Amino acid sequence: MNILFVHEVDWLRKVVFDMHSLSESLSLLGHKVYAIDYESMWTRENAWDFGGLGTRDFSQVSRARQGASVYLIRPGLIKIPGLSRLSAAFTQYTAIKRTIEEKHIDVVVLYGVPTNGLQTVHLARKFNIPVVFRSIDILHQLVRYSALRPLTKSLEKKVYSQVDMILTLTPKLSRYVIDNGARESRVKLLLMPVDTDLFRPSSDYKEVRDQWGLSPEHQVIVFIGTLFEFSGLDVLIRQFPKVLDSIPEARLLIVGDGPQRSQLEGIITKLGLSQQVIITGFQPYITMPQYLNLAAICINPFLITDATRDIFPGKIVQYLACGKAVIASPLLGMTAVITGEDQGVVYATANNMTEAIITLLKSPQQSQKLGQNGLKYVVSTHSYDRIARQLEANLEDAIKEKQHGRISEKI
Repeated sequence: MNILFVHEVDWLRKVVFDMHSLSESLSLLGHKVYAIDYESMWTRENAWDFGGLGTRDFSQVSRARQGASVYLIRPGLIKIPGLSRLSAAFTQYTAIKRTIEEKHIDVVVLYGVPTNGLQTVHLARKFNIPVVFRSIDILHQLVRYSALRPLTKSLEKKVYSQVDMILTLTPKLSRYVIDNGARESRVKLLLMPVDTDLFRPSSDYKEVRDQWGLSPEHQVIVFIGTLFEFSGLDVLIRQFPKVLDSIPEARLLIVGDGPQRSQLEGIITKLGLSQQVIITGFQPYITMPQYLNLAAICINPFLITDATRDIFPGKIVQYLACGKAVIASPLLGMTAVITGEDQGVVYATANNMTEAIITLLKSPQQSQKLGQNGLKYVVSTHSYDRIARQLEANLEDAIKEKQHGRISEKI
């Protein structure tokens, strides 16, 4: 198959996530994979750099899987706040149209809504190819400006009602897209994949341990990911002295960056925890298993909000694949997939997480048992090969249905 992935984030700078792993897994199965992104993290090189409407191509892009190859197409934009996304809406249309024509695309996998969703649906219908939407978030809740969220939600509903298939990350997201316009018969579950060849138990972590001044005696609690306002890390850090009172050798290692970082650093400084709580910033994807394997336990203290309630954070399967006990907030999107300790996860809210951390750090046998449970579960259920084959079959089904003449409604 010739497969086009359409997203609205920066493919090259966004942390490695679902879009990278799925597209690259398909390329390793022998398919020709193309991607169109939006340079969401644009910056000006100088005062006169206002961008442009030309398209840039990047061949043989591989971020998640060694040996994979995705051909990335990046439409231009005007580098002026407000105009950047608006201008991209036009250049995206042209790029999607040209790619479908020139690359003989068989099926489109769509992640975006406000920047390129309707354009993709319209062009796919014009060329009589199916669009498969990948649902991994409550998209309108991720819009920075609250005034634009109702508009984004209306666009979500339009896209959900028009695409040929929707592959959701969790049962809760399935319910969400159905409640917002998707036909139930078109909605299928596709779980979060993880590279179990890369993320696996290992003792090869001395380099990163030494890099951050950690010793073998330290009991390290690890969080990886983007530092959004809903991370819950602010709540946890304020309570971390309780952990230190019980376990002085405990250390919190936050591997990531994002809009909440300055706030977290302020809390760390105010509480005098600069030696006990470390923020590393973003680190190379290939080093993530080393950070996870030095951990005693791994955490995800997300606050339960409209943006997080129904999601399944990808970091969870990476934690489990490294054989680590996990303490996580009971997001409904997670609990519907992973019920609890039999799959390696202890559920606790951000406000109560310190108690669970202390309990597990004082119970290494229990932590080990949880890690073994999680590893067994994730290898059998979330491996790249399993999920990629399932995605491949779904895309083939969508193509066959389209070829048999099912016609989508007009936009």
